[in-house]
Amino acid sequence: MRLSLLLSFLFISTTGLLAQSRYTIDGDTLTLDMTIKEPGYDFDGGLGAYDETEVISYLFDHPEINTLRVTGPGGYGPAGRVISDYLLRHSINTVAFGECYSACARIFLGGKSRMLAPGATLGFHRPWIVKESEKRFYEANRIKEKWEEEFDYVPWIYDVAIGDVVEGLTFLRSRGVNMDFILKIYSTSSYDIWVPSREELLEAGILTE
Repeated sequence: MRLSLLLSFLFISTTGLLAQSRYTIDGDTLTLDMTIKEPGYDFDGGLGAYDETEVISYLFDHPEINTLRVTGPGGYGPAGRVISDYLLRHSINTVAFGECYSACARIFLGGKSRMLAPGATLGFHRPWIVKESEKRFYEANRIKEKWEEEFDYVPWIYDVAIGDVVEGLTFLRSRGVNMDFILKIYSTSSYDIWVPSREELLEAGILTE
């Protein structure tokens, strides 16, 4: 009896470990759970630069996939933009589950059809900058760009930031999102999160069904 219980426990434990994968395919659906560490990559709890390559590779290698399920707190914005643009170009549907915030919501909006799983939430805020990343970029490029001090970098990054805002506005409008909702997104601090209701998401054009 004890042996049977032990074997059952080991089976359940092993199954649970196997299920903990950042990327999983089930039929025509790929799931990206950015809260799970992917072996071989640094993990900060959110979307990483590597997700861009991994997700697109899965979609390219498995043409039967027509839906991306996604969840997570957001993370590396450029990867979110690239993934959402790829979904848009290839008419991939999206389903958000759990808490899908920031860059996760950007990925979700690339879907041809966009569904929210029961109990799931979407969260939005305006873009933000990670000072450690910007410092590394400044140090790596200051000689080439002839930046003598950090203040020489300010006009450049300000111009980039405004360009990112324009790109975000254009993308949201192209997905059918109404302007009041967009203004609410950009009125929400980078250090805060706005979680609209399902009714608000439907009315704004974020959800298609």
